Amino acid sequence: MRVGGMAFGNGVLMRGPHFWAWARSDGTMFEGRLRTLLQRHRWLRAPVVRSFVVLAEMIWLAVFLHRKNGVRRGAVLLAWLGLYVIFDFALSLGVPMLIRDTLLGNVTLAALSLAFGLFALKQGMGGAVWRYHGAEHKAVNAYENGADLRDLGAVAAFSRVHDRCGTNLVVIVYFLLMVGYWPMSGLAGGEVLGMLYTVLVLAVSLEFFRLATSRPRSRVSRVVLAGGRLLQRCMTTREPAREHLELACFALSRVIELERTYMPQHADEV
Repeated sequence: MRVGGMAFGNGVLMRGPHFWAWARSDGTMFEGRLRTLLQRHRWLRAPVVRSFVVLAEMIWLAVFLHRKNGVRRGAVLLAWLGLYVIFDFALSLGVPMLIRDTLLGNVTLAALSLAFGLFALKQGMGGAVWRYHGAEHKAVNAYENGADLRDLGAVAAFSRVHDRCGTNLVVIVYFLLMVGYWPMSGLAGGEVLGMLYTVLVLAVSLEFFRLATSRPRSRVSRVVLAGGRLLQRCMTTREPAREHLELACFALSRVIELERTYMPQHADEV
């Protein structure tokens, strides 16, 4: 069964095809049913179109879950995201003035924007978020390799890097944005074209990401995922402690339990 997850500053969410479970450091557990438009509307499953749907549903789920984290945590996250928007706008004005070369300027702008974006995300979600992220990956890797999720020592031995991590997608998006903005920078209406291109890049990147993660051992996939894997090792994951692993494994075990109960009764939907 294909599973995934999402790290928070105070816990780990795990998700399967039909259910999600979120184990938090305060001892609480939230769980729920995943519903997607892709199951009800076949035409939405067309390439690129399905990526827009998946992206919109991912954003909706993230917003829904963050609202459950309390007003204070939500306000801190929004404040840091607001600072990121201001910083990114200032960069977009300042970098072209300091660096005249279009390609070099775009690369510098993208690198600084990504670095501050990750920093703002960590500050907004809490300092432990990267440890929970590492725990999430270790638990998923352990499950996919048949390990016992109750054996935390065995789970800890697995990698904190995973091919389906959203960090890999972010790197693909930034690369395609840099490649596209360069030839468009001198065109009339370049700003409008840039916005349209950004939307298209998000959908196309999800398709590339889907293809690469379906065959992660191929040479092309290794190249496509290399940047994201490196970023995971260096920035977006940290070695988790026992308490981080416990929550990740607890959430994943609950998702597996929910899916096993659901699947025999709804085999015709699979």
